[in-house]
Amino acid sequence: MDYDKTREVLAALEREGVCRFRSVEEMEGRPTSRHFTPESRRQSCSPETLEKITMKISLRVLAILIVVGGFFGGGCAPREDSQTATENPSVEGPAEEPPIEEIVLDDEAWNAALLEHREEIDEEFRTSSASPMAGAQYLKSEPAEQVFLTRQEKTFELAYSTQPGAELELVKQGEAWHWKTLGQEVVCRVEGEEVDEGSALEGLAFFDIDGFHLSFYPSDDRVTFIVFDPERPEMTSFEHLLYFPADRNYAVDADLVVFSEPEEIEMLTSRNLKKTFYRYATIEFELDGEDYELSAFKSELEGEGSNGLFIPFKDATTGSETYGAGRFLEIEDPASDQFVLDFNRSFNPLCNYSPAYNCAVPPRENHLEAAIRAGELTYPH
Repeated sequence: MDYDKTREVLAALEREGVCRFRSVEEMEGRPTSRHFTPESRRQSCSPETLEKITMKISLRVLAILIVVGGFFGGGCAPREDSQTATENPSVEGPAEEPPIEEIVLDDEAWNAALLEHREEIDEEFRTSSASPMAGAQYLKSEPAEQVFLTRQEKTFELAYSTQPGAELELVKQGEAWHWKTLGQEVVCRVEGEEVDEGSALEGLAFFDIDGFHLSFYPSDDRVTFIVFDPERPEMTSFEHLLYFPADRNYAVDADLVVFSEPEEIEMLTSRNLKKTFYRYATIEFELDGEDYELSAFKSELEGEGSNGLFIPFKDATTGSETYGAGRFLEIEDPASDQFVLDFNRSFNPLCNYSPAYNCAVPPRENHLEAAIRAGELTYPH
C-alpha cells in the first residue's frame, strides 16, 4: 500500500472542511471533546456522511483511491515487486501513476455533510443528559479540603460543614478527591463506568442525584459542578439551533503559520476569570478581496487536547445577528499549512444557552471587521 498517497487523499477530505476521520480514542469509545464540556463541541465524519461524499467523487479519483489502498474496504491488488521485474526482461517497471488531484466536493455533497453535522448537534441538545439546554447552575467552591453538596428542592449549594439537605461529601486525600453519599442514592460515573463510593476522582466525573445530572471538575484545592436539570424550560422546549443559510463562499482557503515557540496567554472568560491557552499559530485568509488574520490557540501543547485548534472570534455581525460574546471554531490540526477554514462550522459559546458555563471571550486580535454571515445565529430566549 502506498501510505503517502493514501494520506494525501485523507488529508484532501479534511482540508475540504467536511469531516475528519475518527481517532483511535473514538473508535474505542473513550471520551473525546465530542462530549459536551464547558466550551467545546467538535465535528466528526460518520460512515453515512463518508458514503455520501465518496459517491460524489469523480470516477478517476475513485480508481486512484482503489489503487492506493483499498480505501473503500477492499484489499490492495497484488503487484510485482522490483526483483521480479528485474529478473524478467519482458516485464517493464511499474507504470507511473498519475498525480493525485485534490478532491473537491461538489456543492450537494458539501451541503449534505454540513446538514448532517447540524442535525447531530440538534439531536444531542435534545437528548443528552448534559445538554447545554439543561444547564441550570454553576457551582465553584472556595479553597478547601472538605466540601459538601446540599440541595433544597431544585437548588444545589456548596457548604464547608455538614448542613441539612446534604447529598454528597467530597474530601481531598493526597492528590485526589474522594466522594461519599449522605442523602438518597447517588450514582457516580467516570468514563461511562460506575465507580464505588469512596473512589478517588482525579478528573472529570458525573453524578446522578434524584433525576439531576451533575458534571464534576476537580482541581488541586477546589471543586466545580455544573448542574443539569432535565425539566429546565429551555430543555423541554428545544427544537433546533439557528443558522445562516449554508454558503460555501465562507469556506475559505487559508494558510497556517505555526509559531516556533507558542506563547502562554491568559484569556478572559464570561465570569471575569482567566483561562490559560497557548497562542499556537496565525491563520491567514482572504474574504471578499480583503486579507484577514486570526490567532489559533491550544489549551495543551502535549497529550490529551493538544491535537486541535481553538479559534474564538468576533465579526461585524456580533451583537446583532450573532451572539454578543462572539463565536468559536474548533478544528483538528490541519494536515498541511494550506487548508480550508469553514465558517459555516462556527458555533456559539455554551453561555448562549445557559448561565451555567464559563466561556472564553475572543481576544481583541481576533475581532474581524468583516461580516461573517455563516455558521450559528444567536439562540433566542
